[in-house]
Amino acid sequence: MTKDDVGLATALRAPVQGRSKASYERMLAAAEALLIERGNDEFTLLEVSKKGKVSIGSIYNRFESKDALLHAVQLRVLEQLDTAMFARIGQARAGHAALPSLVVALVETLAETLREFGPQMRPLMARASTDALVASVGKASYMGTANAIKEALLDHRGEMKVKDPERAVDSTFRILYAAIARYLGFGTISTSAWEGDWLVLKKDLAQMIAAFLMSDALM
Repeated sequence: MTKDDVGLATALRAPVQGRSKASYERMLAAAEALLIERGNDEFTLLEVSKKGKVSIGSIYNRFESKDALLHAVQLRVLEQLDTAMFARIGQARAGHAALPSLVVALVETLAETLREFGPQMRPLMARASTDALVASVGKASYMGTANAIKEALLDHRGEMKVKDPERAVDSTFRILYAAIARYLGFGTISTSAWEGDWLVLKKDLAQMIAAFLMSDALM
């Protein structure tokens, strides 16, 4: 078992019933709320204790460190994000029979789901630059979303004119995610966050992606 595996196992060591479960949930909710309020992870376990109305001893009984608590918070946030993301991707696939309208729906799904979870994701993604476990877990979530969206697009490869649909779809997702993440201020550099019009960004991204996938001019 690697060091990262040990850290993840610790984060997953959650009670399953009764008062212990309720106390555990308050710890996670309090830490998540502080992440959102501060926009970073610069808070203490004592502050978590006060906000969650749990004793500091109870926190240390469940988590060996603040790092372990933050790892558990990340797992909770990403579980909620992934559940919402996959459900909405499924709805987009079921509700749009043609590639252009599917692209619009998928851009909307990715953009709005990431924006919904932005207050939690921004500090977690900033932490990923110095915390290998946070980075690893975050990458797994990212890849799950990437694979689901690329699979949805490739279901319509018959409508594509690009010579290499897999390559085109892969490039499309990377550019789409990067543009949305930059706007939302994810990562360590956020000086360009919130630049431009959100609705225009989504519309233009969808138009560019659809035009690219349905063109054979460059590939």
